[in-house]
Order: sequence, then structure tokens, then C-alpha cells
Amino acid sequence: MKKLLSIIIFLIILPTSSYTNENIQGLGWLVRRSIDPILTGEFYTQILGLPELRRRDNEQAKNIMLWAGRYSVIATNVMEQNYYKINNIEDAEIIPIFRARNIESMKSILKSQKIVFISSLDVDDKTIYFLDPSGFVIGIRPAIPKPTLKPDLYADTLWNDKHNALKGMKNLHGNIQDIGWLRMNVKDPQILAEFYNEVVGLDILNNRDNTVTLHLGGTLSLELIPGGKDRLKPTDRKQVPDVWILRGYQISKFNDKMKKFNVPIINRLNLVGGKLNYYLDPEGNVFGYQERKEYVMDDERTQRIEDLAARRHWWGNNVKVNGDEN
Repeated sequence: MKKLLSIIIFLIILPTSSYTNENIQGLGWLVRRSIDPILTGEFYTQILGLPELRRRDNEQAKNIMLWAGRYSVIATNVMEQNYYKINNIEDAEIIPIFRARNIESMKSILKSQKIVFISSLDVDDKTIYFLDPSGFVIGIRPAIPKPTLKPDLYADTLWNDKHNALKGMKNLHGNIQDIGWLRMNVKDPQILAEFYNEVVGLDILNNRDNTVTLHLGGTLSLELIPGGKDRLKPTDRKQVPDVWILRGYQISKFNDKMKKFNVPIINRLNLVGGKLNYYLDPEGNVFGYQERKEYVMDDERTQRIEDLAARRHWWGNNVKVNGDEN
């Protein structure tokens, strides 16, 4: 844990990229709910090498928090039923795709385990897809050679910098850099792209062949790909097994904007570490927006590794919010 903390703190001296709007920093959390979140979380460490930040395993709560690059976290939480059966990747709603710097080594790791692989209908897709123990789809994709999109260029900058602490860690296996892409299979990518661009505030990076790519902050892209299906619109975030949450600031301004565009809000949470709202996009997908509490010297709940890393990255862009001081 001390090594992980020192590495993340070191990363604050690296150049930061521009963000998607004045208050959104990027992907903060991907939450995956299942019957056995402990088994699922341990799988991510064993197979992908994601460092474990912390866990709770008692009668009150069961979850594991995993570091997934920069300030992004995967949280495996409890749900009373497992994810529905996936036959091909187009059946999945959300797929985190990890940027692999040594794809051949990752293939060897996967082959040595009892991994269930999932096929893609796109023969040109270089991503390797497989299932975790709860039935969620995960992807591993080689780093883009000769990248042109901002997130991929920034990822190369971080990876190739001779002073970059990631070169000494590269997660636990030395093969995975971070979550590079978040894939959503949706009915109409163009309508959702307009929503996430004009309403939420994510920049469009590419729009080709009815697939739209938006910037999800830093080294991460949001891919909207045809393949979604009709679903019942949830009334609570706990009804959804797979949901992603933006890390942002000035949540009241973001919520006012959602009200202006009549975006449904299904949950408002006041957590020990901050405020979190959940919303529905036009197709009924749930996404969240969380603002963490300011740093307080005597409150360890404001000193989580990912929160410290995020605020220091944010300050690196000469942005001060909520009265924070350097």
C-alpha cells in the first residue's frame, strides 16, 4: 500500500491533459454488483494485476476497491443476483477495456487460467473479451500504435516518460497500464453522443461508421457502439449491476444543468466521503456524478489515495474549487 501511495503521489508532477468540461475530471468509479463481490474483486487482482486499495468483508458490507489507473477505481459491491448470461459482447451493457502494454504476456496469463472468452461480431476488433466470475465482460486491448486521439496520445506520454513511476509498477503483472476505454453497447450511438456531449459535457473525439468515441478524461475514452437493447428504466441504482460514475466538482451546478435538460435523477446520496447523484440517459442507462469532500487533516475519509491523486491532478491544471488551497 505504501508503494502504491508513493507512486500515485509521484504522478502529480506529470503533465496533465485538458478535461472534458470545467467541472468534470473523468471516470472516477466503475461499480459492478454481484452475489460474491469478494471473489470478483480478487479475480481482478489475480488476472489483471489491479492493486487492491481496501476491502470490507463483514455482516454489514462486502466490497473491494481496486486501483485502475490514475484516479479511477473499480468497486465490486453486493447484489442479490448475478449478471445475466452473456453470449457475445453485444449483449453486455458496459465493458471496461484495459490498455495492455504487453498483450502477448496477458494472453499467456489468460491461457493459464480457466477463463471464459467471449467473441465479438466485429472481425476487426483487436480486443480480447472474457468473463469475470460474476459474468461481467472485461476487455484487454493492445495500446494503439501511432495514436491520433487525445487519450491515447496522453497514455503514450505517461508510459514513455522516463521519470514516470508507472514504469516501475505497471500494476502487479507489469502488463496493464489502466482502463483505456469504456464501451457501451447502445441502440442509437448518435442520440446518446449528442446527450453526453451537449448535456453532460464530454468532448467528441471520433464519429465514424455509426460508432462515436468521446473523451472520458485523461487517458480514457467512452465508446458508444451499436448493439444495445430495450430495458426497463430503473428507479434505483441498486437495480443496476453495472454503472459508471464521473468524478467532478461543484455537483450543484451539474445537477442544475441536468434539471435544465429534464434528465431524470434516481438517487441522491450524502456519503461520508462526498455527494453522489445517479441519473438516467435517454436510453435508460444509469450514470453517476460524485463530488468528494475537501481534504481535512483530521479526517481520514478525505485522505483516500484516489481522492488525493485526483485533487492533485486537478490542481495541476491550475484549477481550484470549493475553496481548496495548494
